[in-house]
Amino acid sequence: PVFAAHIYTVCPIAIPSLPQPSADASEEEVMEALGMIKDPKKGEFETFERFLSRTEGIISIVAEIMASHPSTHPLFGGHKSATEWLGRFLSLLPPSPQQLPLLTAPVLDAFLTGAGHMMANVYPTEFEKHLKVIMEDIVTRLDVGEVGASRAHRLKETVKGGFLSFQKDLPSKSLSLLYFTGGAAPPPVPPPPPKPTDSRGGNGPFGQQSGNS
Repeated sequence: PVFAAHIYTVCPIAIPSLPQPSADASEEEVMEALGMIKDPKKGEFETFERFLSRTEGIISIVAEIMASHPSTHPLFGGHKSATEWLGRFLSLLPPSPQQLPLLTAPVLDAFLTGAGHMMANVYPTEFEKHLKVIMEDIVTRLDVGEVGASRAHRLKETVKGGFLSFQKDLPSKSLSLLYFTGGAAPPPVPPPPPKPTDSRGGNGPFGQQSGNS
């Protein structure tokens, strides 16, 4: 709970939540609502590029924890919460035909990359429904401006293989022993073999000592 609370404090989007500042909100109020970090010494907010990269990293962590063994872990609500999180995030987005917030592509890309394989294997019906919305609607309304274009392209690349690709492919750099796909937990990694003792039978750095030196 403490770790999750910290994550939600530094990245409210991980709840998930999208800021809805009032029309007359100042630039600083908008930045604070987004969860952008302000340097207390300089009094300046982090750049938007840094904010997006940090948000992607945090969403990746949340997704990867949700998708990890053991099957009963409760962190961030456990495995079932992944499809629920995705559904809630999609429901927060503006309806068609409005353009989507710049955050949409990096958040979805990070979450699908981390937890998509698990959701496709463990909760296929729910995940396929959400993925259809992303592929048929969301990717057509992404921000493709100077900052958003590369992130929109990454999301399109991530989903272009469709449901079967998510079901088949383990995320890059993931460890299969730690990634939950619905099966039994993997056996524990055996401990390393004991180090051989000194040929003279001693356990110290110079072997067993006997008699007077």
